Amino acid sequence: MTKHGYRERSGSVSPEETPFWQFSGALYARPGVAEACLELQDRHGLDVNLLLFCAWAGVQGRRFDGGDIGLLRSASRPWHDNVVGPLRAARRWLKQQTAVPDDLGEAFREEVKSLELQAEMLEQLVLYQEIEIVAGEGAPEEAAANLHLYLTRFKPRPTDDDFADLAAILHGACPQVAPVHAIRILEDLG
Repeated sequence: MTKHGYRERSGSVSPEETPFWQFSGALYARPGVAEACLELQDRHGLDVNLLLFCAWAGVQGRRFDGGDIGLLRSASRPWHDNVVGPLRAARRWLKQQTAVPDDLGEAFREEVKSLELQAEMLEQLVLYQEIEIVAGEGAPEEAAANLHLYLTRFKPRPTDDDFADLAAILHGACPQVAPVHAIRILEDLG
């Protein structure tokens, strides 16, 4: 690790063994989190994996600055744009198709979905290896600041819907924070 907390690339890491992958799977499964992430993705083109990484880093006590977000986007964007995004688009397109018998089409779509999940895992590994996050005790405000910073790089004036979606992610990452309090924390940031 360098003095700024950026990870020097080395050796092989199993993606499913990283604490980030464990955290993101649990967070994404919490009520309202997947829907909130997908809304932000569809509304503003945000990367769900980077949203989850922002939450994880904040929970660990790491507050990002604009340079960190830029670095993370630069590291993960080629993988996201050339692998994750096209697999997602293919899976969504396949869902609409009727030319193939339902059972065959569904089986193929499930295979594409599995590949998409593997691609997301690898994108998360890229993020995990880019910046060292030392395990620690962060405050909900740090996770909120990271999520808010990422959103406001693309949407300078978040809407009520944006705050509600970020609050759902923040509440999922920090269940001790009531949803109404999560919105207040986020609104106080901007």
